[in-house]
Amino acid sequence: MRVELLYFALGCVFLHRAVTAEQPPATHKDPCQNVFCTKGRMCVVNKDRSTTCVCPQSCPDEYNPVCSVYLRQFNNKCELHKFACRIGIMMAIERTGKCDFRGSDLEPCPVSRLLQFHDRYLEYLMAARERELDPNFTLESKRLDSLTESEERKQIIEWEFSSQDSNQDGILDEHEIEAMIDRDEDCMVGFMKSCDYDHHPGISRREWNTCFPPMVAEATEESMES
Repeated sequence: MRVELLYFALGCVFLHRAVTAEQPPATHKDPCQNVFCTKGRMCVVNKDRSTTCVCPQSCPDEYNPVCSVYLRQFNNKCELHKFACRIGIMMAIERTGKCDFRGSDLEPCPVSRLLQFHDRYLEYLMAARERELDPNFTLESKRLDSLTESEERKQIIEWEFSSQDSNQDGILDEHEIEAMIDRDEDCMVGFMKSCDYDHHPGISRREWNTCFPPMVAEATEESMES
């Protein structure tokens, strides 16, 4: 009896393997699933299944709304990337569908403030760094003019990361990020969420550096609405 059961079990195993081998392969995952485009670009799949990060110049006329982390709604994902790419900033999707502010204490980040946010934030960080070096530093200092220099911007960005990474593990964790957020700044939460573009816990040094465009492209609110 035991021998018969053994042969029956082995037969089931081989049958399962044979059936599995005959089944068509599972549908391939989206090649863009683990591709992280920066500066507002969008991942597209080429005919050979390779991927490319592109700045959309035009988008389909379809209504599949998405809500960005800045709580600004777009007609579709392409429109979101087109907007972000024009000013070279990171912009993540908060949710698929319309923006819903019910039960939230956050306000949408106005376009006019978003266009100025990165430079305003860097100016604030530069002032904080200068005060640490010189308690007599004032905002009237000509040092602020150096924000137009890419090397100076990099140094400020690196300084802020090192200052906030209290345990020096190379990652800004949720507690460190929370301490950095100014709730009176409409664009701050969206900015921090966009920095974490690989969706792994925390913001790495590389992500932090990528979050800041070298220089935000000049644009007006009217031009961004077109």
